[in-house]
Amino acid sequence: MSDRYAYDHAWEEERVRLAGLEAALDPGTRDHLVRLGVAPGTRCLEIGAGGGSVAFWLAEHVHPGGTVLATDLETDFLETEADRHPGLEVLRHDITAEDLPRDFDVVHARWLVEWLPDKKQALRRMVGALKPGGALLDEEPDFGSFFGTAEPPELRRVMIAAMRYLESTCPVEVEYGRRLMNDLADVGLSEVAAEGRSPVVRGGSPPAADFLRLTIEKFRAPLLEAQTVTEDEFEIATQSLSDRRRSVIMPVTIAAWGRRA
Repeated sequence: MSDRYAYDHAWEEERVRLAGLEAALDPGTRDHLVRLGVAPGTRCLEIGAGGGSVAFWLAEHVHPGGTVLATDLETDFLETEADRHPGLEVLRHDITAEDLPRDFDVVHARWLVEWLPDKKQALRRMVGALKPGGALLDEEPDFGSFFGTAEPPELRRVMIAAMRYLESTCPVEVEYGRRLMNDLADVGLSEVAAEGRSPVVRGGSPPAADFLRLTIEKFRAPLLEAQTVTEDEFEIATQSLSDRRRSVIMPVTIAAWGRRA
């Protein structure tokens, strides 16, 4: 097993894939952040900021008087836009090895903890970054919903095969979302609550459908080599994600939140 992140920025399609996830999930993320108190003057921490859409939005909404610190192992996508957002600072940081800066009003991460070998340790570090009364919002996927609902059946088979292959190569847990709420309570947050959302996207509708297509396309070669799925199944699966006559329910994202006592 490797700890290497499967979707690193060296892959030429990774920014397109991230844009699809942003398009599907950003509206719900923004609603949660506003309810948890993001407003002018708020000090925010965005962990695993990826393509930067949430960090950039936060920087606009905490101005004037607020600040945003955006962290990631790979910060190139963030650095290309950071100068356009006053109050935004970018930090290269590994949450599996280092504590975070402290005294934030709001801490947010999305589709990050599922990848980490010690999930509760990462959540404890996030809690430690909050000031008393500050709010943590973490959002993690649970692909179990997609495994049972995706059509056609070839898409289900290919996605299941891709995610099981991914789990065999790194510490990711693609059905972690269902455990997130309990983990937040276990690391000491109060007022813990959660909800799930599953955007429905039209096939062939960029960028959201691109996220699902590229998520499986990354593993085409090893899946075909292992004969886990057939080439015909893979073609049907990817074509279905490009077919505007079809709609696809995204994997459920569990958003869970709580406050530091």
